[in-house]
Amino acid sequence: MADFEDDDLASLFGDGDDLLSLLDSVQDNQNSGKTISAISTASPEEVLSSAAGSSEDAFQKLLDGLSDEESSLMEGSDSSLEMALSAASAPKKSMDEYDKTVYGFPQLDEIEKGIKRGLDVSFYDSADLTFRQMREIRIGLEQGLDVSYFCSKYFKDTQMREIRIGLMEGLDVGEYARLIYSLPDMERKHQELLRRKYQKDPSSLDFLITDYDTGMVIYTLDNLMTAHIQIKKPLPKNYGRKNLQNLLKIYGIVFGLTLDEIDIASLKAGEEVVVARGEESLMGEDGWYEYTIDNLEEGGPHLDENGGIDYMAQRQYCYVQPGQKVATYHPATQGKIGHTVKGMELPASSGKNLPRLALDKIRLLDDSVTYVSKKEGMASLKNGIINIVEQLEFKEDLGYGKNIKFDGDILIRASVLESAIVQAGGDIIVEGFVESAILKAGKDIILRKGCNADGKGELEAGGNIVAAFFENANVTAGGNVEANYILNSNICAGNKVLTKGSRSLISGGRVMAGEGVECGTVGNKFQLRTVVEVGSLSEVKEKSAQLYRRRKELEAEMEKVRVGMAAVLRKVGALNGRTNPIYLKFQDVLEQQKLELRALNEEAEKADEEVIHESRLFIKVENTAFENSKLCINGISRILKQDVVRARFFARGREIAYDNIMN
Repeated sequence: MADFEDDDLASLFGDGDDLLSLLDSVQDNQNSGKTISAISTASPEEVLSSAAGSSEDAFQKLLDGLSDEESSLMEGSDSSLEMALSAASAPKKSMDEYDKTVYGFPQLDEIEKGIKRGLDVSFYDSADLTFRQMREIRIGLEQGLDVSYFCSKYFKDTQMREIRIGLMEGLDVGEYARLIYSLPDMERKHQELLRRKYQKDPSSLDFLITDYDTGMVIYTLDNLMTAHIQIKKPLPKNYGRKNLQNLLKIYGIVFGLTLDEIDIASLKAGEEVVVARGEESLMGEDGWYEYTIDNLEEGGPHLDENGGIDYMAQRQYCYVQPGQKVATYHPATQGKIGHTVKGMELPASSGKNLPRLALDKIRLLDDSVTYVSKKEGMASLKNGIINIVEQLEFKEDLGYGKNIKFDGDILIRASVLESAIVQAGGDIIVEGFVESAILKAGKDIILRKGCNADGKGELEAGGNIVAAFFENANVTAGGNVEANYILNSNICAGNKVLTKGSRSLISGGRVMAGEGVECGTVGNKFQLRTVVEVGSLSEVKEKSAQLYRRRKELEAEMEKVRVGMAAVLRKVGALNGRTNPIYLKFQDVLEQQKLELRALNEEAEKADEEVIHESRLFIKVENTAFENSKLCINGISRILKQDVVRARFFARGREIAYDNIMN
């Protein structure tokens, strides 16, 4: 078999970079299907050392810098080169033609296996190849792969395997089947290609293959998460775990091996066993707070279905002392990277940490996870904030002329009588009745037995107001207003007005809610005028119209400025005009107008969102809306001319329509 000597190649193409270019050209010929019938002799050893550390970009620059003569040589136009590359093209016909003094026994064994299996052993019958290199090429031929990608003696057997397995997986190995790449470079590029394909269609990478040496069927399932073998014929008596491990490695199965669980000697023909299991990736958990005060939960007061107020269970409070633990933070956990049986990493994301709690009323210990109370008081949790306030308690009625003002919560275990004034920075809780008094709370107002204010009293809260009933009362809440029934009262709620329980009634007076009204009955059979209003779309529409008019005005003003700028450019020329003082003044004005227009657009988007939100508002009546009741939704009014039973009222165009509530 004839081969080029190193000196011959150097004399033809010179040393260094030109020779390296020739090396890769031969590789390109192989990869593009220009099959070489014998082992490639593309480059001597010193060329490989000169390529060490070369980047792919640098290599491409070398190719781009070749002369026409050099390019034609590498494309195979030189007849002497073609002759040299095909010198060993004639395949051996029998084992007798191989010189046993030249080939070692393992090499001859690989050639004999190929001949017996009808393979074209001319791809690997060179004495320059180790038996391991021969084996990689022989297995590639058995699998019907294009071994021209890796049948060069300058590839190590491990590099050959990296290319062969990539071909098995249907990857474009041309991206890394290069003599200039080291094994780690090949492994990195191989994994990148494999990950891309796995992300698109992981099931496409599962395979089933028969190993000719052992007759064993090897296959993977579940997107490369398990690997199995099936024995087709008895294995040699001395076949052990190491042999099986090496065999699996040949087909790329290297992770999660379960060979210690297998009694290989007892395996029988037809038996199937799992030989490897991958590991699923685990997503990290988000951080979370554990509140360690008894019954401390988020929530607000409201009625139960029967109209009762179980406010102590709903609005959770707990007495705490200085230094008492109130919360523990459990940090986010790291995700765990998974692996397929081929060792490919499956990405995992870590959980997200929550921000620290506000340290106004609590203190964070040195362990950075434990929160304790700074002072004695009643602790509550709302919107992720722990608040600790002192609680002012009254066990007797608050009568005429009593004026109470307190920054924390006020608990009144009796009643609040006429003309009393109670103001709290937190909640006001009254277990008795409320007459024509004034109650103002920064948070919630909870009235255990309701309020009859004789048209004089006033209830105002930043949060919710909940009572058994309201009669002749004036009520304003930033959140919801809830009661069993509402009679002849003026109610205004930032969110919803809800009536529940046995009566669930709104009769007389005026009820306004920003987000909706749900009740059992509106009005009464004596046609008492009752007004129920929802939303404020008329204001939103007016605001939206104002924004629209201002935007149109501003756009017209901006056009005038642009005309002025164009006039300056025409007057003094485009080159000098852009530095002209007048032009620059116009430009400054235009930039300010752009900022204003941007702000108007953002405000208009918010107004549009409000319009969309309020277009979904409704009044829900579970029982009857009586004749003469006035319903207003988004500024549109309707006085009922007859009783309407079980209906949901909503705005449609410029009218109030309704549909029936199904059971």
